[in-house]
Amino acid sequence: MAPPDFKVNDKVVHPQYGGGYIAGIESIEVGGEKIECLKISCVSKGRKIFVPKGSVELSAIRPPLNGRRFAELKRTLTGEPEKLNRNFNRRMKAVKTKLDSGDPLQVGEVLRDLYPKWSDNSLSSSDQRIFEKCRDLLVSELALIKNFSYEDALEYLEETMSSAAAS
Repeated sequence: MAPPDFKVNDKVVHPQYGGGYIAGIESIEVGGEKIECLKISCVSKGRKIFVPKGSVELSAIRPPLNGRRFAELKRTLTGEPEKLNRNFNRRMKAVKTKLDSGDPLQVGEVLRDLYPKWSDNSLSSSDQRIFEKCRDLLVSELALIKNFSYEDALEYLEETMSSAAAS
């Protein structure tokens, strides 16, 4: 399968940095060699990242979720939370595997499963960092999907999660 041919202003999602826009195509010099890169302006934290055009497929950047996949994500987020492993190392390994997958449904599972403890302020500091990372990834993608600001997407996600937890 050929890598996607992204253009300036296209919406994209990077598996580690979340959603953003192709802000331009720039040549940067690395070790004396010019490399043509996609410059991605991330929705959250005002971050700019550069992805070499020759590594687009390897970097796993992709377009935001479409309607059907977004509906799957919403079902995942509002589904019944699964019990997390009480053993810290096993829990972190399972959560990290899902987070590193770059799959928004797996990231959504982590967020859903951590949400009950987050909402009652009982997350450990490690779980809190993971929760915030997952939330940031999903909020930045939601902002692209719904054409929301980051803040509006965060509010949308929190309303979705709290209404599911209340029912």
